[in-house]
Amino acid sequence: SRLVLLVATLGLVSALPVLKSQRAWVQINMSNNPNVPIIIELDGTDAPVTSANFLRLIENHVYDDTVFHRVVPEFVAQGGDPSQTHSNSGRNAQVDSIPLEVRALGEESPEYGTPLASNKQPVLKHELGSIAMARTNDPNSASSQFYFVTGPQQNVKHLDGGYAVFGKVVKGMESVSAIQQGDYILAIRVLEPEKVEIGANNSL
Repeated sequence: SRLVLLVATLGLVSALPVLKSQRAWVQINMSNNPNVPIIIELDGTDAPVTSANFLRLIENHVYDDTVFHRVVPEFVAQGGDPSQTHSNSGRNAQVDSIPLEVRALGEESPEYGTPLASNKQPVLKHELGSIAMARTNDPNSASSQFYFVTGPQQNVKHLDGGYAVFGKVVKGMESVSAIQQGDYILAIRVLEPEKVEIGANNSL
C-alpha cells in the first residue's frame, strides 16, 4: 500500500547521509571548454540527501571521464553514467539509487519518495543553469545520472516537483551551454572540502 511504501522510503532516507552544510561547491572542467570551469553550488538546505549523494560519487571517482550522452538543445544536457566514458572503458560501477527529494514551499523539510502534489510548488525549480537528477519512470530510481538545464523555464517547468533539483551553476554557464553529445568530464572536484560537512540524517 501507499502507506507501507512511504514508511519504507522514510526508513531508507534516514539511513542515507545528508549534506549538513548549507552550501557546497563543485568544479567541473569539460573537454569542450577546459579553461572555463563550471562551478556548481549545491543546496544542502533544500536537497541534503541528493547533494550528499553527488558529493560521495565525486569522491568515489564515479564521474571521471564520463560523457554527456544526451543533449537536447534549449532543454537539458545529461551525463553521469559511469558505463559511458570517453575512453570507452565504461565502468560497470554499482551505484545505489536514492529516493526522490523535493522540498515544497512553506514546508520545513523535503518530501521523499513521490512527486509533489499538483497544488504544491517546489523551492528549487527548473530554470536555466539548474542541476537535477535524471531518473526512469520510477521516482526513486535516481543514482548517478544528472542533467543541466540549458533552456528557458517554460521548456522545463513540467519537470518541477517530479525531479530532484539540487543546485545551480554559478559560474561557467557558457561551458554548459556549449556542451555537445559526446563531450566529457576532464576533471571534477569539490571546492573547499574542509568546509563541507556530511553526516547522518537526524531529521526523521
